[in-house]
Amino acid sequence: MKRSILFGLSVLISLLLGSSVMAATERRVALVIGNNDYQSIVKLEKAVNDANAVAAELRKVGFEVEVLNNVGRKKMNLAINDFVQKVSGGGVGVFFFAGHGLQINNQNYLVPIDMDTPNDPADVVDQAVSVPILQDKLADAKAKYTLLVLDACRNNPLPKKAGRSIGTTRGLAMTNSPNGQTVLYSAGANQEALDSLGNNDKNPNGLFTREFLPTISQPGISSTEALKKTRSMVIQKAKSVGHEQQPAIYDQADGDFYFVSGPAPAQKSAAAGAAGSTTTIVQAVDPQAIELSFWDTIKDSKQSADYQDYLAKYPNGQFAPLASRRVAALSQTVSRSSDAVPASASAPSAPSAVASEPTQVAMGSAPPPPAAAPSASSGPSMASKIEEQGKMNNLKVTDMRATKRDNLLRIQVDVTNISSSNQQLYYRFKWLDRDGFTVWDEEPWKPMIVYGNQKQVINVVSPTFKATDFRLILQSPDNSGN
Repeated sequence: MKRSILFGLSVLISLLLGSSVMAATERRVALVIGNNDYQSIVKLEKAVNDANAVAAELRKVGFEVEVLNNVGRKKMNLAINDFVQKVSGGGVGVFFFAGHGLQINNQNYLVPIDMDTPNDPADVVDQAVSVPILQDKLADAKAKYTLLVLDACRNNPLPKKAGRSIGTTRGLAMTNSPNGQTVLYSAGANQEALDSLGNNDKNPNGLFTREFLPTISQPGISSTEALKKTRSMVIQKAKSVGHEQQPAIYDQADGDFYFVSGPAPAQKSAAAGAAGSTTTIVQAVDPQAIELSFWDTIKDSKQSADYQDYLAKYPNGQFAPLASRRVAALSQTVSRSSDAVPASASAPSAPSAVASEPTQVAMGSAPPPPAAAPSASSGPSMASKIEEQGKMNNLKVTDMRATKRDNLLRIQVDVTNISSSNQQLYYRFKWLDRDGFTVWDEEPWKPMIVYGNQKQVINVVSPTFKATDFRLILQSPDNSGN
């Protein structure tokens, strides 16, 4: 979910909850840890990727996130204490750990990278981070709600000593949660969580995290529903390689927790017709957090359009003066560069659906280029990139641009509302290779609002470098054309 999606999401939440009593805006805080580079035990490959991916998704939905990669016990404990302090007195917190985990005497421990190879279970207790102690700290802090996601049910990494293993050989123990807490395990009792589905599995994330990620930004999905969706996919894919992995949830929370509140697209019609029905919302997204997340995604950008998008959405935002200066500076840079390049420097190139870095490609709105200098606009039409589920009368895609930067496809789409009333839109992308085969089709529907007679911009980055083409799938349940 990128910048325009975040803005549309905040508007959607306001519309959905405007007629009901809004929950107080609690502080939303996340601590995310990923450990790969263990010094004395088996190293991992994807835990850091998992942590970074989860951190990015949580930022997009308004969390204040601290992410730590490859950290020892001291830094883990300091970060945990800081996290507990931030959520104390009614805050909402998410703790995510990817790395090695162990159970000793039915107690779970998270393994820091500097743990020495233990000689007995007592060494693990002394050197690892206790999950029950973490839970007790959060309970004592009286946080309104905390979610612990432990993607640490990997195989016991410790060697056998004197003919026996130190700790249980498979997975983590499943223990009860204190009130106000939900614990998600990436695998069930005494099961191992898969990092990979085999030698040909090139996905940068472990099995649990890759299935859990899309549920974070999906509106109207509670943590329980998210796990059920994740669990189903994990079970299915694990079985495909002859493995048993069933993610588990232990829930002692009052009400449901939502990363993004509001009904899911498939539930919208039923929800609208249910008279007097109510939904318990733990947390509404903080608009200031949304603005900060927006700025975080563009603050290092070299594209003037990114800062112009920010100014359009937040003309009086806290970063508006800086954004204006960036626009002016980048405009001058582009002007000087254009003056310095002679016309003869432009050589014809083969038509392509996507421009090579750093060229920007316009689809549809710009006039066709001269025959002597073909460009991507002479390739597939804008209409061929769009799949509409239902007739779109009021919303029109009026421009589409594709660039490639850092070997990833970046898409910007302008959606215009030609009616005078606000229109709701759901969209997702399907990513293809150059032969038209799907390389990524696991994105959830994302919501946005397009105001009457206004334009809204969608900005996305492909999730994999294998994507060289795409399809934009649109659905607008409110777009009746009346």
